[in-house]
Amino acid sequence: MKTTIIDMGRESVGKTLFRLALPSVVSMFFHTLFHLVDTIFISWLGEAPLAAMSLTFPVMFAAFALFNGISVGNTSLMSQALGAGNSEQAGDMAHTAWWLVLAISIPPLVLLNRVASGHFFTALGGSGNVLLESYRYNAWLVASFPLMAYSLVADSLFRSQGDTVTPMLSMLLGNILNAFLDPVFIFSLDLGISGAALATLLSRAVSCSYLALRMKAHSHYKLDFSRPSPGFVHRTRLLLAAGLPVSVSQGSMALGIGIFNRILSGFGPAAIGAWMLGNRIEGLAFLPVFGINGALIPFVGFNLGMRNLGRVRQAVRMAGTASALFMVGVGVLIFAWPHPILALFRPSQHVADLAVASIRASATGYLFAALDITFWGVFQGTGHAAYGMVAQFVRTIAVRVPLALWFAGKWGLEGLWWCQPLSVLASFMVSFLLLGRLFRMLEHQSARQVSLKETVDNQGTEL
Repeated sequence: MKTTIIDMGRESVGKTLFRLALPSVVSMFFHTLFHLVDTIFISWLGEAPLAAMSLTFPVMFAAFALFNGISVGNTSLMSQALGAGNSEQAGDMAHTAWWLVLAISIPPLVLLNRVASGHFFTALGGSGNVLLESYRYNAWLVASFPLMAYSLVADSLFRSQGDTVTPMLSMLLGNILNAFLDPVFIFSLDLGISGAALATLLSRAVSCSYLALRMKAHSHYKLDFSRPSPGFVHRTRLLLAAGLPVSVSQGSMALGIGIFNRILSGFGPAAIGAWMLGNRIEGLAFLPVFGINGALIPFVGFNLGMRNLGRVRQAVRMAGTASALFMVGVGVLIFAWPHPILALFRPSQHVADLAVASIRASATGYLFAALDITFWGVFQGTGHAAYGMVAQFVRTIAVRVPLALWFAGKWGLEGLWWCQPLSVLASFMVSFLLLGRLFRMLEHQSARQVSLKETVDNQGTEL
C-alpha cells in the first residue's frame, strides 16, 4: 500500500495536524485495543486473574516507558534533523535508538524465572492464586519485550518522516490477530491467562514483520544489526537527553501504579480489578488526545528545525482547544453512563460498583488531563521532555500517593478514588507554568539567532 508523506513545514497547520493525528488516533486505538481485548477475556476468568493482570501492569508499563522514551527522543531528533535537511544524521539516530532499546529489553527476562517472579509480585501485593496467575501471564509478556522495542522504534522512524499510516496498519494487523487468538488460546485450548499473553507475543511478531517489510520497501532508513556508525556514543547521549525524561516520566507512572495497587490490595482483589477496568475505559476515552499528542511531536520538532516558532504556537493553540472540547464531552458521557462499557467485562456487581465510583471520580479531571497531555507533546517535540517528566512525577508520585494514603485512611475506598482528579489538576498547573517558560526560552533563542544572522550578513556586506 502506498503511503503519503506529509509536508510538515508548508501545509496549513490545521490540515497537517489532522492528517498526522488521524492515523495516530487509529493506531493508538488499536494499541489500547490490544490490552482492552485481553482485559475483557481475562475478566471473564474471575477476580483473581483480573487482579493478577493489574499486578503485572507496572512491569509492562515500565518496559514500555523505557522503550517509548527512546522512540520519542528519536522522533524528536530525527524530525529536527530532517527539518534542517540533514538526512544522514536522521538515519544514524534511528539506528542508534534501535541498539539502545534492544539492550534495554534483555534484563527484564530475569522475570522468566519462577522464584524471581514470585518475590517480585509478592512485593507488589500478590499472594495465593493471584501470585500464581501473575507468573502465568507475565512469563509470555516479558518474552515479547524485544518485539515491543522494535515496533516502537520502527513507528518513530516512520512518524519522523511524516508517515503515520504505516504504524497504524501494523497495529491494525496485530490487533486482528490478537482478537482472534485470545479466545482460542484462553478458552478453546484452556490456557487461561497465559493464553492471552501468548496471543500478544505472536501478534507483536506479526506486526514487527510487517514493519520490517514496509521499511525495506518504502523507507530510506533501516533497523538492522549492522555495526553502528561513528558517533554512536554522542548520539546515545542525545537520545538519552531527549528520551530519558519521557522514560522517567512514564516510569514514575508505573511506580505510581504499583504503589496504588499496593494500597488497593488492602481492600481486596475486587478493588484492584475495579481500578484496572477503570484504567482500561479511561485509556479508550483519551485516544484522540494521545493521537493529537503523537501528531504534535514530529510537527513541533520539524518546524523547530526550520526555526518557524509561529507554526509551533498555532499548533499548540489548535491542539489544546480540540483536546479540551473533546474530553469535556467524553467526560460528561462517561460520568453519566459508565455501565454500558463496563458490561463488556462482565464484572460482578461488587466490582462494577467499585469501578463506577473510580470512573466517575476520574472523569471530573478529564479537561485538565487533556490539556496536560497536549502540553507533553510540545515538551517532547522541542526536546525538553524533562518538563513533562516533572509534571508526571507531580501527578503520579508527589501528589497522588500521599493523597491516596490520606484519603484511604480517612474515607476508605470511596475517598481513595478522588486522589485521581486532584493529582491531575496539580500536574496541569505545573505543565502550564513550564509551557510558558519554554516558549519564552524558545523566543529568546530565536531572537539571538536572528541577531547573529543579521550581524554576519552586515559583516559580509561591509567586506
